[in-house]
Amino acid sequence: MKKIVLGLSFLVTLISFSQKNQIQVLSNPVTIGKSLIDSSTYKGIEYVFPEEIYKIFLDTTTGFLTAQLRGVSKNGKWLNSTGQIVQYDINNQKVLWTKKIAYQTSNLKLFSKTMIFTVSNKSYCLDINTGNELWEVKNNIYLVSPIDNIGFGYNLKGLKVNSNEFEGIDLNNGQVLWKRELNGEYGWNDVFYTNDSTLVVAAAGLHSLDTKTGKGWDYNTITGKKDYTETVVKNVVGVGLGLLTGTGFISSGNNLVRDVVSNKIVDSSNIYMASKEQLVKIDKLTGATIWKFPFSKDLASKSSIFINDSQIFMINKGMAFMGNKALNFGKPFFAAFDKQTGENKFLTIINIEDNPILSYKVLNGEVFLVYKNRIEKYSMVTGELITGKEFPEELYGELKHFIGNQVFIKNENGDLVSLPQTDTSKIYVFTSQNKSLTIDSELNISKTTEYDDVNIYYLKTKDLKFFAKDNKALVINNDGQQIAEIEVTLNAFIIGDTLYDTKDNRFIAVNLMDLVTNQ
Repeated sequence: MKKIVLGLSFLVTLISFSQKNQIQVLSNPVTIGKSLIDSSTYKGIEYVFPEEIYKIFLDTTTGFLTAQLRGVSKNGKWLNSTGQIVQYDINNQKVLWTKKIAYQTSNLKLFSKTMIFTVSNKSYCLDINTGNELWEVKNNIYLVSPIDNIGFGYNLKGLKVNSNEFEGIDLNNGQVLWKRELNGEYGWNDVFYTNDSTLVVAAAGLHSLDTKTGKGWDYNTITGKKDYTETVVKNVVGVGLGLLTGTGFISSGNNLVRDVVSNKIVDSSNIYMASKEQLVKIDKLTGATIWKFPFSKDLASKSSIFINDSQIFMINKGMAFMGNKALNFGKPFFAAFDKQTGENKFLTIINIEDNPILSYKVLNGEVFLVYKNRIEKYSMVTGELITGKEFPEELYGELKHFIGNQVFIKNENGDLVSLPQTDTSKIYVFTSQNKSLTIDSELNISKTTEYDDVNIYYLKTKDLKFFAKDNKALVINNDGQQIAEIEVTLNAFIIGDTLYDTKDNRFIAVNLMDLVTNQ
């Protein structure tokens, strides 16, 4: 299977010529943590830039670090509108080139060794060694197939004109290989491959594209609405935006209601998806509709679907998005359908006004739903409400989402164990007061865990596991032994045997083999 490479977006408004090395990057050894076995210290290397690092991209094959620098206002409240892009050679500790940028309407995207700089209605491919322009095209390239070396994006008609003319671009020379009409009015919700050469874009439906020719089937459906006014849902947490703006997915205009769609389920032959119009099962190869279940007007909204045995279940959340603001939209409901025929087994409307579903959990043949101040439990057989309970905000804060197995606590022996695995008969909910509530099947709170007592499992190698807490990481080996504590943030990532992190204006590299060999 091919992988889709999504670009890191840098907002810019003009192209400046590559500059000489006017910026200095200092490299220094730095103490990054300590061993919990013999109290020795671990060292790393920090690369210090003159301003705060806003975005970063590292290509370990070339050793090039592309850093976007962006300072803050004198009062520390606002990011500056201008900054610098710095291309730095880590291996030779040398600044290769810089560009001044202003953060407004354009983008710099990086796809492995391909650098795309979009300004006004054109995209420029930049030489990663010099920053010079290699070619230009009237297109905003959003994603890349690295094996075919083809970029994909919309032809840009102008800053105020939306275009549905989608193109495949030869990244060797910027030539347009093919064109295809693809509705991007409400943005993109997902993009994935169904085989080595077929890309499927979820945008106002589903659209398959042969990466070399642009040909394929279309399933069109409504996933948004124009000119909509409704109550804004405040402080929504635990509900993904669906659109991943700034990472390669296309965002829609702020005046449109979007994300009136579910996740996609893809099996060996079919694709399942719900929209504002209907739940549908589509043949993955031909795009033919196998079955569909239509929804009444103003019912469906952002939703989640999942398969359990022979049925497909749908949780309609009663919300959508306008820009980045959550809105009350449609009506919350819980429904089940036969996976093979689409026959509706039940559809239970949830009569809770202006209170969307934030999260759900399946446990022992029942579905638990979380709202900002309430939890409900429904039967997966009948769809009926089994029980519900209010959780006063003044006592617990707003409820946010169910807790996954990545949240760990220490047991009586001091060992880290997954909180949900301490008692699998219970559910675990996170609140705005940074509390984790342990709740039994009758929706009674049996335990409250404070945020200071939890660790987040977020990184691993074949030898080590990393648990984050307060900008530090506890490192544990495969035997469960706590071997080190290092000062890294949740921004840290691992490539090969090296851990990397960004802190303010510093980029830090740590050789993980030092931790492995010192056990």
